[in-house]
Amino acid sequence: MFRPRIGKVSRSIGCLIVLLILAIPALNATAPDVTYTASGTFASPPVSGSDTLRLAGEPFVLSIVASAASVPIKNGPNWGVYSPLRMTGEVHSGLVGPTPVAIASDGASIELLWGPPYDLFVTGFPVKVVGIDLTINATLTLPTGTLINQLIHPFAPVALDVSNSVVNYSDGTDTTTLNISSGTIQGTIPTSSSTLRPAKDAPAGRHASLPYAGSANALIPSRRLYPA
Repeated sequence: MFRPRIGKVSRSIGCLIVLLILAIPALNATAPDVTYTASGTFASPPVSGSDTLRLAGEPFVLSIVASAASVPIKNGPNWGVYSPLRMTGEVHSGLVGPTPVAIASDGASIELLWGPPYDLFVTGFPVKVVGIDLTINATLTLPTGTLINQLIHPFAPVALDVSNSVVNYSDGTDTTTLNISSGTIQGTIPTSSSTLRPAKDAPAGRHASLPYAGSANALIPSRRLYPA
């Protein structure tokens, strides 16, 4: 009479699960980083708000790094949100003259949404600019077909659809909304790429969270990853 060896089978399955778990870090270690870089010039005058930093009409550059092995913290059929990520960049403020102001945040989030009718790159993060604590939200509209899915992946430089791209910055009491007069965005894999680990020193609660389910029918300028 056949007697199944339940104990041996269970131990084998258990060993297989352990091996798979141990293999995950190795897979992540081989995944490249993707650097998303957006640059351009803010339109002038501002759409709304007092523009206390005098960013209207000034250039900007923004880079956010994410591992290609990143798993979205929230997602839908055509969108995914990733957080927390490292952001670095430069803005020019009329308050300090021609010298660029370096900015950085370990609490950035991004949302990738692929169409049709359009592709979106949405980001939000807390940051300090010229000593002022701000929250920034940007919705950048890309040509349809730029993104092939909602996962982290590189893509060639494309021009932003400036008619549907907007940036908001808020100090908690006043929110300024700026359009973009011209700009580009791209996703690249640096030669010396290594996986980005979530920043251990990111303050608790100081990274973007998605307060709604992503939808291609959402009003583009209202999409915010970080509460103002």
